[in-house]
Amino acid sequence: MKLKGFYFAGVIDALSKNSTRGFTPVTLRNLAQEYPAVSPTRNEQQFQVHNIGERLGQEKVREILCRYGEGESARSLAQEYGVAPSALVRLLRENNVVVRRKVVSPETKALLVKEYEEGATVAELEDRHQLSHGSVLRALHNAGVEMRPKSPRPLR
Repeated sequence: MKLKGFYFAGVIDALSKNSTRGFTPVTLRNLAQEYPAVSPTRNEQQFQVHNIGERLGQEKVREILCRYGEGESARSLAQEYGVAPSALVRLLRENNVVVRRKVVSPETKALLVKEYEEGATVAELEDRHQLSHGSVLRALHNAGVEMRPKSPRPLR
């Protein structure tokens, strides 16, 4: 903490018996009066509303429900509205919408297996084929692919 050239550690040093600065109780009192303590107030706008329905508003929620009903994917809608796909799926379920699971065609499944065995990562396959993590993993597991071990995570 810094107060106009004084560090908090400097104030502690000034209060110690070994101080060479020559602060007296009067100068410390004057310093404290010059810089009154500021109590931090909680700014409610710095916190984001967790409920996606409240955050987006009724108009956008109706638009999402309509567009999902017309066939758009939850993933593309989530990306467009800047929310997590899982939050958007939860919003759909809260509004009694039956969530579709994207069925991976046999051709796509064969392509996923081929690309994975050639060295593509699951994340690359998700992006390349616009599939969720679960869809890619299910397709690979159902095809009998032996998964590569995960790389070790760096220690913090």
